[in-house]
Amino acid sequence: MAESVPVEDHLARVLALVTPLAPVTVPTADAMGLVSAADVTAPTALPRFDHAAMDGYAVRAADVSAPVSLPVAGVVAAGDASLPSLTPGTAWRIMTGAPVPSGADAVVPFEWTDRGVDVVAIGQTVATGRHIRRAGEDVVAGSVVVATGALLAPAHLALIAGVGVGSVSVHPAPRVAVIATGAELVVGGASGAGEVSDSNTVAISAAAAAAGATVQAFGPVPDAPAALLEQVLAAAELADLVVTTGGISAGDHDVVKAALRGRDGFWFGGVAVKPGRPQGCGLILASDGRRVPVLCLPGTPVAAYSSFRLFAEPALRALAGRVPRSSARAVLDAPVDVASDRTLVLPAVQVGPGRVAQLPGHVGHSQRLLAAADVLLVMPPGDAPVPAGAEVEILPLG
Repeated sequence: MAESVPVEDHLARVLALVTPLAPVTVPTADAMGLVSAADVTAPTALPRFDHAAMDGYAVRAADVSAPVSLPVAGVVAAGDASLPSLTPGTAWRIMTGAPVPSGADAVVPFEWTDRGVDVVAIGQTVATGRHIRRAGEDVVAGSVVVATGALLAPAHLALIAGVGVGSVSVHPAPRVAVIATGAELVVGGASGAGEVSDSNTVAISAAAAAAGATVQAFGPVPDAPAALLEQVLAAAELADLVVTTGGISAGDHDVVKAALRGRDGFWFGGVAVKPGRPQGCGLILASDGRRVPVLCLPGTPVAAYSSFRLFAEPALRALAGRVPRSSARAVLDAPVDVASDRTLVLPAVQVGPGRVAQLPGHVGHSQRLLAAADVLLVMPPGDAPVPAGAEVEILPLG
């Protein structure tokens, strides 16, 4: 294998294959976790009208400048369509959320009164505007309530619905096809000689789903280049990103390289990362004209998973219109030996707020240690141990 390229260079190569998915319009209630593709503008103010902030009595503040008893003209409930008028020297019994009668400029809470039905005794003064939520005090009609590029969370959806917008333009969730390769792979428990349980399909599918994608698994595929190419072409028809595992090293049965490296634009080579040196990527043309990225990850389970986090997850973010992942940082609780010319991806655990420690006994293929980890340390190449107290990059797990 030729000289390995840095992790950053391969990530840039992968991201160059990806453009955000074309926007679609979905009901507001279905937009959770998607990225807004256009500004959402409020067609109406929020609140739409002046309304009571508490249960009580709508009054003129000037009429309650001292303890007083006022006749009660009636009751205004939330949802009442007609807006009554307040005659000076009277009160309207009013419920939270109900429109404030014209002429009223304050609400006296029940707790400040005797709760009278026909006549109410009010024992405290009230300032003008007290306990009234004014129209437009939260959102002004015509203003942008959610900007383009926002990752839509429950609070965003509540605001969008609150201003009466029933659908939004978003980048859809990417569709990911997962293809594990290897004649030795079996679904479920391996029992025969030479059989290996297929964990890559499970791990990569779960990681893609956790990154916000919808997932379809196509593997495992045997070590036959023609069969693999047929599966990749079929997957590209249904997916926005195809992820393969295995078959890209330097062995006699590297089915993915054999099937794809001759196709225009595909690259296979070494990346300076451990685990996960062999990598590949390219584009497959779908029948509808889409150029679908294909990421080819190594087959060793830990290398496949860490490669997905380093390269495929950023590609999914780009497809979904999300901003690049921010680098998470933590402080080492103990030294870490990084005497390597490659970036090391090491399982670690959190040992306190913002502090992490490498798990002992690390070997690059240990699924047990990966499952025990809280985070992955991403340690750049170096020739000396990184001391305790140093700040390092981490990839949180879970």
